[in-house]
Amino acid sequence: MKKYVNEIYYLLGKDTKKLPLLLLMFLGVSLLDIIGLGLITPYIATVVNPNIADTGFYKILNSFFDMPLNSELTLYLASGILFLIFLLKSIVIIIINYRITKFSQGQQVRLRSLLMRTYQNLPYLTYLKRSSSEYVYNIYNLVGQFSSAVVLSGLRTISDIIVALMVFAFLAWSNIYAFALLVFILSVSLFLYDKSFRKRLSRSGQITNAASTKLSQSIHEGIDGLKEIRLLGVEDFFRQKVDVAAGKIRDNQIIYRLILTSPRYILELILVGFIVLLIIGNSFFEGDRLGLTSTLIVYGVAAIRLMPIFNSLSSTINQFRFNRDTVSKLYSDLFNLTTHKDHLNQSVMSTNNVIQEEFSSLKVNKVSFSYPKSNKKILSNVSIEINKNEVIGVVGASGSGKSTLVNIILGLLPVTKGSVEYNNTNIQECKPYFQSQIAYLPQDVYIINDSIKNNVALGLHETKIDNKRLNDAIRKAQLSDFVNNSPMGVETVLGFNGVKISGGQRQRIALARTFYHQRNIIFMDESTSALDNETEHEISEEIKKLKGEKTVIIISHRLSILKYCDRIYQMDRKGGVVATDYNTIVFQGEQKK
Repeated sequence: MKKYVNEIYYLLGKDTKKLPLLLLMFLGVSLLDIIGLGLITPYIATVVNPNIADTGFYKILNSFFDMPLNSELTLYLASGILFLIFLLKSIVIIIINYRITKFSQGQQVRLRSLLMRTYQNLPYLTYLKRSSSEYVYNIYNLVGQFSSAVVLSGLRTISDIIVALMVFAFLAWSNIYAFALLVFILSVSLFLYDKSFRKRLSRSGQITNAASTKLSQSIHEGIDGLKEIRLLGVEDFFRQKVDVAAGKIRDNQIIYRLILTSPRYILELILVGFIVLLIIGNSFFEGDRLGLTSTLIVYGVAAIRLMPIFNSLSSTINQFRFNRDTVSKLYSDLFNLTTHKDHLNQSVMSTNNVIQEEFSSLKVNKVSFSYPKSNKKILSNVSIEINKNEVIGVVGASGSGKSTLVNIILGLLPVTKGSVEYNNTNIQECKPYFQSQIAYLPQDVYIINDSIKNNVALGLHETKIDNKRLNDAIRKAQLSDFVNNSPMGVETVLGFNGVKISGGQRQRIALARTFYHQRNIIFMDESTSALDNETEHEISEEIKKLKGEKTVIIISHRLSILKYCDRIYQMDRKGGVVATDYNTIVFQGEQKK
């Protein structure tokens, strides 16, 4: 339990400073509760017997008014005061609920932003260990669960506990024997309830989170790959994956909801049992029936106030147990932020200390690489040199390590041995600046479900987009005809993942993006592999135009795109590399035929 509380405290961060003010407000409403509850008995006494002149509200009011009060005026004043106290209490409770809701929703915004930043800052190798669906689920669902089921419910429960303690103190003062009986019945009932469901709830929470992640992944797989899935006729396979995950969620939600709603009816049974035992006990010991009536009235009014509190308390405890796995996952992921923050800050500090020189050379010096917990070398003693405005090709069979080499040059993967240097400076010392010079064009270009304009000027708010630069980038990427023929010009929406445009248009969008953001080094990672020959030829012509203006690194297994390269590096299956040229590679290909 201590670990759980510490994890929640960590997740709340600096906002824990706001908690003392909330606690003071909780204390204030609890005092109003006690005042209202304490006035119930004398008020009822005044209503039942308005001629009482020395008890009830008469004595209370007479001490405030310097004039004689008759029974009718006393009743009117007592009614007004009681109503005003409960009105004030209602207003304060509404204000408190507003502050609690605002606090919990603020956590939702803060944690989603912080978690997004955490995932974006993860080392690339760490990022690859989990699916994108899990990251999305954690940001969207887990943070929402933490905000509503833990923070919001927890704060309301703290408020309710303070009120309950005050009410209990008042009940103990009014009749200690009845209070002892109530505490005994509640303690035994809560112990049995807790023992029956505690472990089952925690387990259900774990299963639900795991199944929800799997459900999200299965839905993404079944929707994103719809074309291939439909042609293969394997829709049932993916539907079954969704059904299995959804079924696990359903089964555990049934258990959770059943446990969550049962305390209300258990409490009703407890209170009825308490009243019955109290009446039987009073009869058995021949107690004062008038005193019993007064006690029952007080405890009845208290029960009206305590019933929702007990329901809320039991619901919160169940939600806390059900969401134990949620808090652990969020804590684990956000704790990684502090682990990587120092590394990021060091990178930024290093960049600030490095002269931000115009690009002249990029060198890969005897680089070797193996994935963690693997003895197989993906790259072995690789050396490559890339100079300003050159067009360099990297070729090799599938599995020869081309993509790994690119990820190392981009600064995404750490080298096992050797170094990568930008202008004779290790890129680890100037990575943010180095990466600000790079444009990366993969086979599947990243397209957001937005306009051509916002895809080209990706990452900029519309108000900050330079239209002159935008038009210039579109012209250079040979996109002008496409834009002019589109129904809304640059405002034409491209659809989710660019489903409304062809592969060639996607590549030209990527080129336009490169020109708009004024990147000097362009990596084309199999970017033309999925294009037809005509479109590939057009892209090749664009590369020819870039020669002498931009530094281009082409990673491909298709020879036609490499004919304009100044130098080509050929990779083998052992992770080595040799420098060659286009004619030699073509000759080797003809010999194999």
